[in-house]
Parts: sequence; structure tokens; C-alpha cells
Amino acid sequence: MSELLTKTGVVKAVQGHMAVVVTTYEPECESCKAKETCTFLGGSGGNVEVKARNTVRAEVGDIVTISVPSSSVLKASFFVYMVPILGLICGILFGYLLAKLFTLNENLLVGSLAGIGLFSSFLWLKKKGDRLAETRQYIPEITSKQTAS
Repeated sequence: MSELLTKTGVVKAVQGHMAVVVTTYEPECESCKAKETCTFLGGSGGNVEVKARNTVRAEVGDIVTISVPSSSVLKASFFVYMVPILGLICGILFGYLLAKLFTLNENLLVGSLAGIGLFSSFLWLKKKGDRLAETRQYIPEITSKQTAS
């Protein structure tokens, strides 16, 4: 079974089988290299609202623990960081090869195709992100609760 990343927060609202959980910036987030970009469990500083599957039937005001598989965070991080780099590199290589093959202006072709590769990777990421956002393993889940007193 995959290791889970967990975070504690308070349920702000319940919307069907989902709950909006308010989490806060934790001291242990300070040493994380992805602290500025992490949004899975509210690691971007201050109070952050996270939508999570409400499998324990938490109610507004309950203190809950939300979790997401660490493998999901790793996969998402790979997509976010590597796909644009790969799109850029592929555009550069394709532009270079086309310029040599057809004796065209190398700088113009390489720059243009690198930009197209980068832009295309962002479009692909948007579509892939929309599909992954509906996948169960990428949605945080409430794993435990403490009823507010």
C-alpha cells in the first residue's frame, strides 16, 4: 500500500459526498522543496481550502485528517515539471533537424518550434489535469474526524 500524505483541518462546508476543509500552513512544510507550489494538502501558506471526499461523513466544524497517496503527488509533480521541459526540448530538436534538412533559418525555426512545443505541452497538461482531477487517487480523502465539541 502506498504511503499517505496527511494534513489536519476543519470542515468548512459539506457539498454532497465532498467536503471543503480549511487547512493551515504547518511548520514541517518549511523544509519541503515544493512548499510554494504544493496545493494537494494546503501547503501554499496561510489558510487554504481543500475539497476532499467525505468518506467519514464529517460535518461542518469537525476537525478532520485528509490524506492523498504520496505516489499521486509524485506523479502529478512529474507531469507539472517534466512535461513542459520535454515539450521544449522536443521543439528545439525538431526545429534544429528541420533547419538542417531544409536549410532554413536555424534560430527562427528552433525558437518557433521550441515555443510551440512548450505551449503544446501546457495544453496537453491542462487536458490531462482535468482527467486526473476526476480520478479517485488524485482527490484528497477525509480519513478520520473528531467531532467539534
